[in-house]
Amino acid sequence: MIFRCLTSGTLYSLYNNLLNGIKSMRIFKRICKALWLIRKAFFSSCIKLHYSQFGEDIVLKELLKKEKIKKYQGFFVDVGCYHPKKLSNTYMLYKAGWSGINIDMEADKISLFNMVRPRDWNVLSPISDKQEQVNVYRFGKFGVGSTINHKFAIDTGDTIYDTTELVSKTLDQIIEESPYRGKQIDVLSIDVEGMDYKVLSSLNLEAYQPKIIIIESHYRSIEEILNTDIYHLLKAQGYILRSWIFYSLIFILPNSDILKEREII
Repeated sequence: MIFRCLTSGTLYSLYNNLLNGIKSMRIFKRICKALWLIRKAFFSSCIKLHYSQFGEDIVLKELLKKEKIKKYQGFFVDVGCYHPKKLSNTYMLYKAGWSGINIDMEADKISLFNMVRPRDWNVLSPISDKQEQVNVYRFGKFGVGSTINHKFAIDTGDTIYDTTELVSKTLDQIIEESPYRGKQIDVLSIDVEGMDYKVLSSLNLEAYQPKIIIIESHYRSIEEILNTDIYHLLKAQGYILRSWIFYSLIFILPNSDILKEREII
């Protein structure tokens, strides 16, 4: 009986109101997402003494000549960059005038970099030793443990928040497609949860010769570290393990022009 009383004009008006409500809800969601990204970008708490998770940027200050920090347009590559400031191995360098490539496999994280670090080349892509379709496992909406290594994801024992399919690229591919093609890397930072060796081996070390390499390792003894594929690969290329900070190994290429005189062999 109610539906018989509704005229075509009334139905059309109800239909328009419904559409407008849906459009308003979409706009509201977009506004909320933009506000959330702004809060993440500019109001996340940062440690004042350093930005890196374990103070890796403090070690960088000790390794680099002062004039190579503030009066030098250095080039860094940050794989698994996470956040433009918080826990960043490269933000101290960016503040000093450096620029480079930041790579992550989560769109929200790259959105933050585009907002806060527009001078950089920010890339959304998983990195591996070959181009292939991979699953990205996340443990939270904006977490630090995301990985494309299935075994690593399972071994954490944590609940997987969601899984996304993406196509991986090599580090060589990313650099070749950037404005930094052919430029020697001053600082390379790799933190990719179980994929560190594959990412490192996807870069032509002879061509790009990173002067300093910061790379994640979860081994707990120096004997284990000295027996890893990462250590053997870098040692064969002439690198020296200069520092070990919790989960981060820091290698240097001896006699590099950005290093302090005490690092010259």
